[in-house]
Amino acid sequence: MTPFYLKMLASLGVFVGLAAFIAFCITWGDREKKTKVKQRTDNSVAGSDISFLERSLHPESTHLDILVLLAMSPESIEITESNIEKGEKTRAARMEYLNPKKKKAEEASLFDMDEGGWADEGESEEAKAFKAKKEEESKLAKQVAQASGKDQLAKNTKVEGVDEGVLGQKWVEKTLTGIGQWPPKLDKDLAKLTFSQKKGYAVTAMSHPAVRRNLCMTMGRLNAQKLNTHPELLEAGRAQLIDQTYFKSTMEYRQRTGLLLEAALQVAGATRSYRLYKTIIECVAMFKIGTTSVSDVETIQWFKKTMLQTYGGDDGMPRIIIGDKKIETPGEDEIATEDSCQLELELKRGHTENFVKQKVDMAKKMNIPPQVALHSYREGWWVLLRAKNLDGGSDATLSNSELETNPLLAALDSGAKQRFKNETEENRLLTVWPIIVSNVGQESCKAKIRFKAPPTPGRYEILVDVKSQDFLSCDETFSMTIDVADKTLLPDRQNKDDQEKVGDGESKKTQ
Repeated sequence: MTPFYLKMLASLGVFVGLAAFIAFCITWGDREKKTKVKQRTDNSVAGSDISFLERSLHPESTHLDILVLLAMSPESIEITESNIEKGEKTRAARMEYLNPKKKKAEEASLFDMDEGGWADEGESEEAKAFKAKKEEESKLAKQVAQASGKDQLAKNTKVEGVDEGVLGQKWVEKTLTGIGQWPPKLDKDLAKLTFSQKKGYAVTAMSHPAVRRNLCMTMGRLNAQKLNTHPELLEAGRAQLIDQTYFKSTMEYRQRTGLLLEAALQVAGATRSYRLYKTIIECVAMFKIGTTSVSDVETIQWFKKTMLQTYGGDDGMPRIIIGDKKIETPGEDEIATEDSCQLELELKRGHTENFVKQKVDMAKKMNIPPQVALHSYREGWWVLLRAKNLDGGSDATLSNSELETNPLLAALDSGAKQRFKNETEENRLLTVWPIIVSNVGQESCKAKIRFKAPPTPGRYEILVDVKSQDFLSCDETFSMTIDVADKTLLPDRQNKDDQEKVGDGESKKTQ
């Protein structure tokens, strides 16, 4: 029998993945479509969450820092608070269903109290009226429960702590503790944060029920390979002893985290922070796969072994092969300062053939038309560009005008602005370019990645990262050298730019 984690990873390609990144990515060269989809999803993250991420993210944020911040975002806390309240109602209904006699005894005690003015001998008229009213309300409540399905919910939903052997959040926390993953090791600044409760004073993360649950769901997802194969969970699943008031909310939380990861990428993109952007992409892979690291040797070995077993040997290991590449200013013989440049890049997926074979075989076993399986596949890659001035000096720092005119940057406090503004040249992004493979059989593509040339003439090394948001240990890096001429010393280029400004009202050369 195929282990659960192999089945999980075997379906990784078919799984549509985090909705935010499908919106954020593009088919080969289909940038216009990407823009339209992205516009529809921008409003799905609350403004309070965006503000929270702007205040909290910084270039040195670690993978765990970022994922913990998402767990602490205002809207995420609010949604989880609501889910906890619903869960408590289900718990109460379940307890009443399992022990109705206890419930009736509690109600009866209302009428048997010596205190409260009831007569010792017989019931007063007021007591009888009150009791009749309570019985009528109870009868009406039962009718409403039957009509709404709540009685069936109480009958069929087993709850941790109420039903014997049922596993939920407490079991997850206990199991994570056993493997040294709970409580999460919070950064000292994050550990100091306090969160308001609907009733009561502000408390730290681990004392706030909703934040604690979010952190538990985060750590549970990052340790999915260990939790999902745990004998106790497998046995509970077979016996239908799973607390759905917790585990159902974990699926919603994963989708919500995907949207927040996109929002975090928007912040990183606005600040042009290579380090932050790179780390967030790696967070996406970690959250999808269910692992606590993208570089740990044991984790990489586990991932490679799983992929080799699932996709048929070395040729099934995900990898991108870099082909022909060149950088130019389209229509010009040379690259000049602040030109709208273009990196033409040929990419080949070395794992295409084995992935196609595995997907077709799986589709046949599941009686699904192979074409459906092939075209429902999603695989995301990112191309990140930076520039290093080989003549010395730095041209990549954020200017004051950028800090004030960019809506995201303008909203940052002075400390956050300074953190991002002080990034070194090599850690400043020229551009990022997302690519999504929407057909598992697509073997290669030619991407045209546009970026703006540096404003200072000189010799530059263009640093390129090709990163996966789905796989581990398969990223590629390379560099190219270009010469950037001073546009002010090229009269023909100056005249051409002036003519374009007059014709269009603005320069076509501006990215």
